[in-house]
Amino acid sequence: MNRILSIKNDQDLRKELEKIKVSTQGIDAMFKKGRTLCIKLKNIKIGAANIIKQDMLSIGGDAAVARGVVNGKVDKSDVIIFGDEKRIKLLLKKISYQDIFGIPKIIKEIKKLLKFRNQPQSFIKVRGKELSLKQTLIMGILNVTPDSFFDGGKYEKLDRAKKRIDKMVSEGAHIIDIGGESTRPFAEKVSMDEELNRVIPVIKAAKERCDLPVSIDTYKAEVAKEALDAGADIVNDISGLRFDENMAEVVAAYDDVPIIIMHIQGTPRNMQKNPSYEDVIEDIYSYFQDRIKFARQYGVKEENIILDPGIGFGKTLEHNVEIINRISEFHSLGRPILLGCSNKSYLENILGVEKEERLPGTMATNALAIMQDVQIIRVHQIKENKMLAQTLNYIRSR
Repeated sequence: MNRILSIKNDQDLRKELEKIKVSTQGIDAMFKKGRTLCIKLKNIKIGAANIIKQDMLSIGGDAAVARGVVNGKVDKSDVIIFGDEKRIKLLLKKISYQDIFGIPKIIKEIKKLLKFRNQPQSFIKVRGKELSLKQTLIMGILNVTPDSFFDGGKYEKLDRAKKRIDKMVSEGAHIIDIGGESTRPFAEKVSMDEELNRVIPVIKAAKERCDLPVSIDTYKAEVAKEALDAGADIVNDISGLRFDENMAEVVAAYDDVPIIIMHIQGTPRNMQKNPSYEDVIEDIYSYFQDRIKFARQYGVKEENIILDPGIGFGKTLEHNVEIINRISEFHSLGRPILLGCSNKSYLENILGVEKEERLPGTMATNALAIMQDVQIIRVHQIKENKMLAQTLNYIRSR
């Protein structure tokens, strides 16, 4: 039957080639041709933009440049390169003889992007142990607060927190994320002593009851340090190492402790007061580049960094939707991506339902993220989202 094929990933393409009995050598050749890429380069000098445009056209690809590049009316332009991987590599070969207009730097950047695409990180080290990223990881949320937006007040008591930990383990969580201060919109700050009193007993209980990695959800360096000393394995910082200048140094002092760097515009108390962006994806991408550089300057290993675009943290509904639809673009940074969308208010705007009824919307969003190879999803309802991830991972592997 004649039809347009739905090729969503590399595996789909290989299967279709095998079905029509293409030779092994032919599959390898066609496989490379079928992998079409769109690579965006920022602020490229006009000379380099023209060279890339003409060389891509000469090899059967193309490149989009700004008006005014061809006739020399602009100094710089963003460039979007269109072509399969074979043509991209051929372009790199053709321009490798040039050392003008910043072309050597462009070549280096494109090679890095191709490497991240073809060789994604397969695991992350947590306190000397390897946590595989080949299947979607489920980070279960355990808020020991009176005022968290979804489960505030449920697990303040230690005995209730212990029961919740046991249930999280039985339902298949891979990571337990413990937080002692609500960061919902307009939330008030909690003192360091109060936060420590809430989280330290629960962290110790979690380590006694299971061998799962435990994450401490805090932006305070001293809380992170005390939590790590009490047995926590991961630091989840909503501020992206910005609210406490000592956080990066604390994390760097421990071996193989991952740090989750989240994007937030503003603070929890003001982040939802008219958030705005020139380009939400590019702005967050640039933020991540800056935060990775900052973390490395203070001794944090790049392989220990996980990125979270921060759904609902200084974003409108439209911003959140665009992030979810284009979250795969953050893979170009070469770091594992975490999505925390669980039961958030953007789903109320879409579905018109209260927080207790947002599970289907949460799962739909997580499904879109998993289809874009997001490695970690942070959720309240573990069992349902674990089953979602298992189903998608199984179907996609076949």
